Amino acid sequence: MNMKQRPEVPRDRIIQVNNIRKIDFNRPYKFIYMDWWYDLLVAVPFLISYVITMFCAMFYGFRCIGRKNLRILGRQGCITISNHCHYFDTVFANYVVLPKPLHTAVAQRNCEVPIARQLLRIHRAFPIPANGRGLEMITGPVGEALKRKHHVHFLPEGDLVMLSQTIHRFKPGAFILSCTHQAPIVPMVYIIKRRKFRGKEMGPAWIRITQVIGEPMFPPPLNSDGSLPKEKIEEMADRAASWMEDTIDRYHRETKHGRTV
Repeated sequence: MNMKQRPEVPRDRIIQVNNIRKIDFNRPYKFIYMDWWYDLLVAVPFLISYVITMFCAMFYGFRCIGRKNLRILGRQGCITISNHCHYFDTVFANYVVLPKPLHTAVAQRNCEVPIARQLLRIHRAFPIPANGRGLEMITGPVGEALKRKHHVHFLPEGDLVMLSQTIHRFKPGAFILSCTHQAPIVPMVYIIKRRKFRGKEMGPAWIRITQVIGEPMFPPPLNSDGSLPKEKIEEMADRAASWMEDTIDRYHRETKHGRTV
């Protein structure tokens, strides 16, 4: 299979953060909380966030297409993925999945920023260690969450590129975990359109966000010896990226001609 070579995220567009509170992964670290006391502890902050998100959804003219493809989340634990083009893409992923629990994998450096780290943890985010053993370290916790019919969200591009409608090269982690735990992947893609005033595009803050949810993708089985079928995993990642690209292209092409998807 000829797989498309996609560009890496440009280094000059990676948002720098003040990650001064380093996480020591040589000490015991709990990645995913599924305890009843944790749900009780975060209930009020989560409710406040939900109300704020509703207002933000109205501001961004947010709409969700393909919500029926989330039905599988009621039957088993799934991995969801999306492009990373706005601060609110993971927020809206949580928004449409509620009341089902969605844990979000984020870069380690984001969980090392004061205040932001607490906000991320309250909203069920967990860091992917940047020590070369990140995938190995989160495999067990992710598998346990999936067994309990919780869901885990990944951003295969890795880094946020604000307002980008280019799909960058995917990291394989989400697809390896999908195959390891035989959990379906539910792809999402965010389409961003600048608002217009008197025929002219407005500033970057004035956008409309559309989320399209694709049909579940089922992972290939493990090889007979229990090893991962690497080529089939790569093909799965390529299909997901191609679906995102085609959906973005179709939406922009059809809206350009005065039609909506």
